[in-house]
Amino acid sequence: MHTYVVGQSKTFRAALTRLLEDTEFSCSTGADSLAELSTRNGPVRRDQMVLLVTEPDRSQLFRHVEMLKARLVPPWIVFFARTLDTSEMADIFASGVDGYLLERISPQALIRSLKLVTLGVKVLPSQIVSLMIASHWRNSPDRGTDTAYFGVLSEREAEVVKCVMLGMPNKVIAWQLCIAETTVKVHVKNILKKVGLGGRTQLAIWALQEEIGPLPRSLEG
Repeated sequence: MHTYVVGQSKTFRAALTRLLEDTEFSCSTGADSLAELSTRNGPVRRDQMVLLVTEPDRSQLFRHVEMLKARLVPPWIVFFARTLDTSEMADIFASGVDGYLLERISPQALIRSLKLVTLGVKVLPSQIVSLMIASHWRNSPDRGTDTAYFGVLSEREAEVVKCVMLGMPNKVIAWQLCIAETTVKVHVKNILKKVGLGGRTQLAIWALQEEIGPLPRSLEG
């Protein structure tokens, strides 16, 4: 794995490089901007790599990400933000990047998030899920204090539902919860039967509507 840190802040680049030393994501080199990296020829490897980007130029974001993703082996691209900006996050994900994290993320959560990215999972701050749930409840009249899953799903099943809410495939859920993939399949089947739903998308929507608790600590960014 080859990791590049991109951004004009030399201090943050150095801190991120030190943070990832002696991990599978140890940094190979850096660049001042995504534009600089997207036009490089020789120095950029053609095997798997991860780009960790700060201070994106949103006006040219689509073009530079498109150039990078058009490579023989497209890189995984993760952006770091100082504060949660939902407008910025929407633009960045729309450009085709693979993750949006906050600079204050813990080292353990950072490594876990990067591993999820390399498994094909889009990663984002857990705070955004909390905001979605809070927004839903502010606009939902006449809701009782008890959620529909109370007394219906087991604690493990509720954890699986939270993972489904984040769009994780079964193999990633199994890795996150330290259980077998076949066990995840059984849990999902049982959950769908218990709540009377026909698929994972319906389950994710239902879970959001019913406010299936906070995320497990292992999933928080």
